[in-house]
Amino acid sequence: MQSLKALLEEGILPSIGGDVWSQGGISIFGILVYWLDKDFNYHERLLGAIPFSNVRHTGDELEKATKTACADFGLGEYCQAGDNIEAADTVTDYIHGTVSDNASIIVSGWNCFDGHECCDHTLALVVKGFLEHPVVKKVFSKLRGMTAHFNHSVIGGNLLKECQRRHNMSESKPPQDNDTRSGWGGACKQSCWYVHNQLAIQMYDVENPLKASTAVANPDGSVYKTHQLLPDEWSIVREAMYLLTCAKTAVDLLQYTKKYERHTVTITNEAVKEAREVAYKDLCKRVFNDLMDCKLEDFAVATLLDPRHKSFKFKYAEKWMRGRFTKKLAETWANGIYTADWKPKARQGANEAGPIQRANTDVATEANFLASDSDSEEDELEDGPQQPDQFEELRAYLEMPDEKSRC
Repeated sequence: MQSLKALLEEGILPSIGGDVWSQGGISIFGILVYWLDKDFNYHERLLGAIPFSNVRHTGDELEKATKTACADFGLGEYCQAGDNIEAADTVTDYIHGTVSDNASIIVSGWNCFDGHECCDHTLALVVKGFLEHPVVKKVFSKLRGMTAHFNHSVIGGNLLKECQRRHNMSESKPPQDNDTRSGWGGACKQSCWYVHNQLAIQMYDVENPLKASTAVANPDGSVYKTHQLLPDEWSIVREAMYLLTCAKTAVDLLQYTKKYERHTVTITNEAVKEAREVAYKDLCKRVFNDLMDCKLEDFAVATLLDPRHKSFKFKYAEKWMRGRFTKKLAETWANGIYTADWKPKARQGANEAGPIQRANTDVATEANFLASDSDSEEDELEDGPQQPDQFEELRAYLEMPDEKSRC
């Protein structure tokens, strides 16, 4: 813990992440603290895995548990007033920021900290809306039943491998869907596997009609008879695969849900269109229209400091928040953060321009990602006070070409 202690002495603060995990009547609240040391080595420590019953499942209790765990770790002080005990609460002064899911309990419990909800979790909620459409949900229930059959039936598994060999495919069984919370990860793996093994599955269904109709149990306990997927059902699996694999970023997901003909032939399945429209509207609401200015500021600066995307040349970036998500504005915001929080203070009496004010936290209702290209409205950006020598290193970094993604 010497590295963290040394950073705290310099005024550099760690961040925390947390989540409440519930399953089978058990609820655990986990808190993780992480930081970079002077040599840019990443460190993380588990502050606590705390049982969280229904009685304690409130924002206030979550805040108390978080602050207690942080204080026990040496990040500030926290105790409630009691007999001959004065209240103390300095934990927030020792935390740089937080990352959590979008659940209302943790959002309200961590409202005292600066931080954001996890972007991946937000996209997972958008995708969940697609997967919960009745027709799409029925198809994936069918896939789970088929998956259970191939993974638990020795005969079925061997016959599947024989079909795969005939088509020169790699021998494999469909991955089981263990992602029970969002459905994103498990559904993505399953849809990809079935699309890539469609010929082998169809051969299996034709040659083994009795084996293919074996009754199996779904994860929810219902009994389902596996049988061949119908043409419309195969089209739903393919569309789901495209959407789920596009859900790596908000921009990619938005392009796919908006343009029904993209990546595939024109979709004739009305259920898929409806499901994509649900995902599209939810995405626009969560990521674009309801995004607070203070969060947009942090996203813009984080993008500026990402060597893969610092040029802001990814598709549709110029439309986000009616053109406000720009490299120029990100540099202005980064300048303001540096001036307010990091720049060495001038000696008393010296003239120094005041820091740029951080964006307010009002919901940016004027932001609309659906604005047409012909919309002439533009936000006027005013550059803050510039210091000629404070950003030389940043300017040199920005002049370098973007790095290629290693993903």
